Amino acid sequence: MKNAKDLCKKHAGKHYLLCMHVLGLMTQATTLKELEEVVVSATVVFSSPASHENVEKYFQNLQVLLTSTAPPVVKDIDTTEEDSVVESSATPFDDHFKKVIQQAPLDTQGEPNDYYCSTFIPKLLKHFLPQSVLWSGLLLGDLGRHGTGPVYGMLSKKYSRAAQNSTQNYTKDNKTQGIMEKSQWDLKKIRFQQKRLTRLDDFVHTYKGLHEDAHDCPWQERLGKSQMERRSHGPSCAT
Repeated sequence: MKNAKDLCKKHAGKHYLLCMHVLGLMTQATTLKELEEVVVSATVVFSSPASHENVEKYFQNLQVLLTSTAPPVVKDIDTTEEDSVVESSATPFDDHFKKVIQQAPLDTQGEPNDYYCSTFIPKLLKHFLPQSVLWSGLLLGDLGRHGTGPVYGMLSKKYSRAAQNSTQNYTKDNKTQGIMEKSQWDLKKIRFQQKRLTRLDDFVHTYKGLHEDAHDCPWQERLGKSQMERRSHGPSCAT
């Protein structure tokens, strides 16, 4: 959410909160059609230089969507400026959302649009929408809903079988366990010594190096070091 907040603060100005709610709607979209609806509405509202029938129509549509959908939980996290730098490559969603945005019926005549933010949608298109399949709900739930045919039918059958299991599985809203939280705290605060690793290759390289060092060190020595590091970092966070 850090990147989303930076986007809205820098490119939405006084409409920061509204844009954050709109991005929240996008994260909750479970089909491409739902996501396109929010993108088109946001494009008309924030990219129309003038305010006329279309801005009013699509702004009301956003209001309906916002009031009929439970707002996502947004948490403040400990980040620095370099965490917001994301190197992304082209995806099939680049051209798709370019066409969607280009076809949005913008208002060009009428009174000045109070919601006009000239750079918000272009930045959204460049840095967020190409990877929307990762941060939205498109890959969650029964993937058979996305189409018809044998492959989609197979996906629905797998989802139905998994939903019948009594143990935790991907069909349920699984809660984070305290032991997992504690393990991640140890990894970040002790083993990585609070280093910030924003690239996957850096993470793998550092993690591998830690394991290689651990194999060269007797377990009694590793245990003593771990206990000393815990004491130096203070008590763990409550889960």
